[in-house]
Amino acid sequence: MAHSAPAYAVCCVPFRRHTGGARVDVSIPQEVSVFHPLDPFGFGRTGYAKAARTFAPLPHDLRGLTVAVTGANGALGLATVQALAARGATVWMLVRDAARGEAARATVSGDARVAVLDVANLSAIAAFPPMQVDVLVHNAGMLADRRDDVPSPLGPLERTVATHLVGPWALSHRLQAATTIWVSSGGMYTQRLDVDATFAPPEPFDGVRAYARCKRAQLVVAAHLGHHAMHPGWADSEGVRTSLPRFHRLTRTILRTPEQGADTIVWLAATRPTTPGFWFDRAPAPAFAVPGTRHAAEEAGRLIALLEAYQAA
Repeated sequence: MAHSAPAYAVCCVPFRRHTGGARVDVSIPQEVSVFHPLDPFGFGRTGYAKAARTFAPLPHDLRGLTVAVTGANGALGLATVQALAARGATVWMLVRDAARGEAARATVSGDARVAVLDVANLSAIAAFPPMQVDVLVHNAGMLADRRDDVPSPLGPLERTVATHLVGPWALSHRLQAATTIWVSSGGMYTQRLDVDATFAPPEPFDGVRAYARCKRAQLVVAAHLGHHAMHPGWADSEGVRTSLPRFHRLTRTILRTPEQGADTIVWLAATRPTTPGFWFDRAPAPAFAVPGTRHAAEEAGRLIALLEAYQAA
């Protein structure tokens, strides 16, 4: 079925973020129909409750479907595994730590299997068995408070980029799933694609911006490869609590549950829309909503060429 981006009624709400003593005004998209004072963008549980009124029931029988989910031992990843396995799918949980993966698997009702893979480790991806999967979910993510490089064939690579872009690109080509889903973030709305800043983050290192730049780049990659991308809204997780403690304190009463945040991932995996797109709450979402964040086609081409270079090295 064909999908086109809806004509959202969007306004831009400025907020202020502290960056090294300076106060920077940034605009964030807001659906004018959402009025909850703590959930102005519809990214929290009130926005989910509004959208869920129109959701059709998910397919109940997914027997015969095989799914691989990275970062599968907690939060959105585990919620995705639980929902799909409960409906009969076979789900591979790709995790960095076998013990934590097995502990998470014990909470799953259904056919869930653990495989160890660090998506920031390009050598491990190259050696990973080319398992047959119908759906691949790029969910693994991290938000660092300091720069940390990992080895790559082209030299040291910043871990945020390795985890969100270079590793998933390589894994996509390794597994060749019929349907691939990239879990992006609403934070990407604040960023314009900037290949140089993404692969060589400026000093002082800003983990939040590094994360958001990668999430913006994920949309470019997904569109290039004919994959789906989505963002889960504001969902509660250990990562949010530890990496963004102030944000968590301010929004904890309206954060989505992991199950609510994972709903669109589960819906995409279960229904597998034939037309790739960028999704939020099971509906097409705009890729750009903040003035000044559109990029030139040449910049997207630079990103793809660089990822191809890592793949070929």
